[in-house]
Amino acid sequence: MRKIGLLPFTILYWLITYTRNVLFDVGLLKTFSIPGKSISVGNLSVGGSGKTPMVNYLTTLLQKEHSIQILSRGYGRLTKGYRQVNHTDLASTVGDEPLSYFQKFAPQTAVFVCENRKEALVKMKEINPSATIILDDAFQHRYVNPGLQLLLTPFYDQFVCDWHLPSGNLRESKYGAHRADAIILTKCPKLTEDEMNTHRKRYESYELPVFFSHIEYADFQVVGTAVKQFKSVLLVTGISSTASLKNYLLEKYKVEELKFGDHHAFTHADIQEIHRKFDTFANKEMAIITTEKDLVKIQGLLSEKDRQTYPWYVLPISVKMENEEAFNSMIKNYVRSN
Repeated sequence: MRKIGLLPFTILYWLITYTRNVLFDVGLLKTFSIPGKSISVGNLSVGGSGKTPMVNYLTTLLQKEHSIQILSRGYGRLTKGYRQVNHTDLASTVGDEPLSYFQKFAPQTAVFVCENRKEALVKMKEINPSATIILDDAFQHRYVNPGLQLLLTPFYDQFVCDWHLPSGNLRESKYGAHRADAIILTKCPKLTEDEMNTHRKRYESYELPVFFSHIEYADFQVVGTAVKQFKSVLLVTGISSTASLKNYLLEKYKVEELKFGDHHAFTHADIQEIHRKFDTFANKEMAIITTEKDLVKIQGLLSEKDRQTYPWYVLPISVKMENEEAFNSMIKNYVRSN
């Protein structure tokens, strides 16, 4: 019923995005073709599709043999314009995802932020003309044209089954997927080959390779005081979707949750709220769990006393490709041939 009520706005949104794409397709809006090697990681819908873990996967795959630069808009930062991430930066100056990339991959990989992708790309090429550039969330940013476009869609919220905003989550028409070079279903459960083939058939009209990936969770890493054993967790996040993470934790623990908005800028007041929430349980067999992306914003707010008092942990994640050899070959062959 809600979707029917929003239908006029959905049609209007579709018309606006359709017109914009036509203007790019016929050349009235100009696209900058990125020289050299560039890989875009993006999606058609709002919300979390696993872009950050995929950027991490690609960087890990390539940086031993190739020079890598990562470009992000730097969503949620308080600064503006072009900026190369450095050791003095905080999430407030560059955004949580770019800071996370920098902490993981520097100095081998350089990380940049800029709202104007073309401006940034020109400057990045001046710094290192031979680098392979990985663009985070640039599929709708048609003012630049990457050499290889990876389109991500969450397994339980695939774009082929979705509607345009505001009735659904699509930022543009499903037809836009034709711009991609490969489609990756992310956050997949365990699938048989027959089940994967069933899902591949949904995308036959796009005539693109379809890959499947799932999230792998590593061991907890202690950030505050260590707990020998815990049976319950307080999950603290500022990400768009916690469903997969929460389901994973529920397999072993009782889960309480404090969920903030996506890209939430944590404050000292938030830390006090989290600790008050934790204290209400008065349970020594409990830990506070957060994500790597959230930790870059939280860790600077934790005092030494906080770290000695509260059992903060981070849960690292990574991407596992189902057909890893074929996917890795596609990426490496593109980089080597350009």
